[in-house]
Amino acid sequence: MKRVLFTLVAVLLSTCAFAQLIANKTDNKVTMSLDFFNDFQLSTSENWDARLFNQGFSCALTYNFPLGESKKHTIGIGLGYTGHNYFSYSRIMNPYSASDTLQIVQYRDVDGFKRYKVNCNYIDLPIELRFRIKDAWKIGVGFKVGYLVNAKTKFVGNNEDGVRIHEKLCYINNVERFAYAATLRVGYKWVSAFCALQLVPVFEVGQEAPNILPLSVGVTFAPF
Repeated sequence: MKRVLFTLVAVLLSTCAFAQLIANKTDNKVTMSLDFFNDFQLSTSENWDARLFNQGFSCALTYNFPLGESKKHTIGIGLGYTGHNYFSYSRIMNPYSASDTLQIVQYRDVDGFKRYKVNCNYIDLPIELRFRIKDAWKIGVGFKVGYLVNAKTKFVGNNEDGVRIHEKLCYINNVERFAYAATLRVGYKWVSAFCALQLVPVFEVGQEAPNILPLSVGVTFAPF
């Protein structure tokens, strides 16, 4: 655990230093941001027993266009990536099925169950209005469109014979191809509180699919 934390801190510091270098070289016209967040699974259906903590990560590189003659207020447009992890005490048994109906089995009370998650990864097109207050305080209001590049599942638990297995499946049916989210950041200098509300469910509505609507809440590191 200590090694993981040390690696995370080292990567974060080096990335922030690199991002600050980019900002200085481009006269603050280019911003690199890193988001670490938890997804709260809103509006889940009865067949999906969601976990409370669902850690995720996103990053983006945006170009800042000035709003009018002011250099303090900008509009950022760029390209990014978002990875969501939706943990559950339920398990999708047939993610590869050609059928429109997903089969979901409950595992909360099953002996040997450890975890199950659906991992969705998107390429994002973010746009954000950014306002500075006294140069240090910052507010960002935006919107982003994500295009699904892959969706995977991972199960750790006992099989029917009581043997512990680690199952990874690299495809899952009925995931929406596009994700739309409203975003908000409020921060001081290079650290901000961050939230994003996805406006469409992760899965296609119906077909016994989980009704997951994520609210992402976390922290942003970005020298903009």
